[in-house]
Amino acid sequence: MIKPVKLYLIRHAPAKQIKDCFPKHNPDAIIKNNQLKMLAALIPNNCVWYVSPLKRAIQTAEALSKFISYSKMVHENKLIEQNFGDWSGKKISEVWEILKKSKTKHNFSFISPDISPPNGESFKEQSKRVGIWLENLNVLEGKDIVIISHAGTIRSILSHALKIKHDYAIGIEILHQSLNIIEMITNNDNRYKGGRFRLIALNKEV
Repeated sequence: MIKPVKLYLIRHAPAKQIKDCFPKHNPDAIIKNNQLKMLAALIPNNCVWYVSPLKRAIQTAEALSKFISYSKMVHENKLIEQNFGDWSGKKISEVWEILKKSKTKHNFSFISPDISPPNGESFKEQSKRVGIWLENLNVLEGKDIVIISHAGTIRSILSHALKIKHDYAIGIEILHQSLNIIEMITNNDNRYKGGRFRLIALNKEV
């Protein structure tokens, strides 16, 4: 009998931002322990946690760990948010002056998935590194995993797992501190139609 692994995907707590400016690459999180306590009740104890090494993800994980235990916490570089390069911290109006000249625009995302900021990366590039990590993830039957990262990273996981094209995946809203769950089976169990993944929950709020 197949025993799928559940991946509990958690977006970090809200981050400190400057109004009307593009997000900085590594700001601090705004932690509210009462919300994280409720979130902790929705995830299993003693899982391996894979956490983005950016501060807002680490701070969220450390605060969450006050209310639930983990077996091991791994800081995983491939789970960082899309790198916006030279645009990080810039005024939105300044970035828009560049983007409005582009022939590639998106209905729901400020940056189209194939646009790479100077010294940064595109959503497509982010999705590629996240997808490689996901395919190489060492899973054991019945051993659930918690992933604490970013909206773009979770979109990338969903894009890869459910084979959603980047133009559509980038439009998926991922709320702060929401719980998103997918099931994953091993390569050995992937014998029939349907692939290795299925979506269980999206933006489950506490």
